[in-house]
Amino acid sequence: MKRIPVLLTIVVMLLLGCASEKSGEAEDARGGTPVVYVSNYPLKYFAERIGSGHAQVRFPATASGDPAYWKPTPDDVLAMHKADLILLSGASYEKWLANVSLPPSRLIDTAAGASDAFIELEEEITHSHGPEGEHEHVGLAFTIWMDMTLAVEQAHAVKEAFAARWPAHKQQFEERFAALERDLQTLDADFRAVVAVNPDLRVVFSHPVYQYFARRYGVNGRSVHWEPDAMPDASMWSEMQELLAEHRAPWMLWEGEPLPEIAQYLADLGVRSVVVDPCGNQPEAGDFLSVMRDNVTHLRRVYTGEAS
Repeated sequence: MKRIPVLLTIVVMLLLGCASEKSGEAEDARGGTPVVYVSNYPLKYFAERIGSGHAQVRFPATASGDPAYWKPTPDDVLAMHKADLILLSGASYEKWLANVSLPPSRLIDTAAGASDAFIELEEEITHSHGPEGEHEHVGLAFTIWMDMTLAVEQAHAVKEAFAARWPAHKQQFEERFAALERDLQTLDADFRAVVAVNPDLRVVFSHPVYQYFARRYGVNGRSVHWEPDAMPDASMWSEMQELLAEHRAPWMLWEGEPLPEIAQYLADLGVRSVVVDPCGNQPEAGDFLSVMRDNVTHLRRVYTGEAS
């Protein structure tokens, strides 16, 4: 029953036909500000860095949830049909796309050029947490922007899409992309340098979202499926002890700050906690660049042993 409103929306869009398909071009002709929808925060940051002043970037996912498991409402679908461009993260990130019909000419898969670098997940994992409820980790790993070289590929795809849509501003898009590329390349070099200090150091990842990060920067990590705001049950603690018996890791990398009681329990096991934020959603403070710089700082303490 829940899919009926979305299906009705699709029918309405099909009836609108060409008028809907050309809505973005008509808006440009009237002198209005073009609208670009994005599916996660990294794309929002890239699009705003490259297209600021030329496009209004809209990120519809709720601040409280994980955008990777967000589902559009019928109103969201209608709004995206009227957009000039819809930027997708790709690599199976937008699971909602299978149930929604959108104009192909305005869909930009920013990961399409990096498909040969995708990582297949080794196992299917279903678990429940937060406002999204139950969800799966299956198919492809999707946090490709955690490899800064792949983040550059995504930003390049954004720049190319903007230049094709609004060629009069191509030079400005090129210049802004070049500045963003330099920032991402600096982060890439910083992450590599930090891990190279102690490449044999073992860590545990709190969630299966660090695959591209671990591969690119040589992080020796194993993953569990914990949430920072939910105390693990007895079986999860038992599994952690089994993991530590074969993968003795003095650090656990978290998406967000864990509950104090979780951090203390881990400390009692000889494992300290540190946040390395994938930044899939809008941060409460700062932006993508500042969050990644914080990640570098946090990891530097881990790999040099500076953190207490």
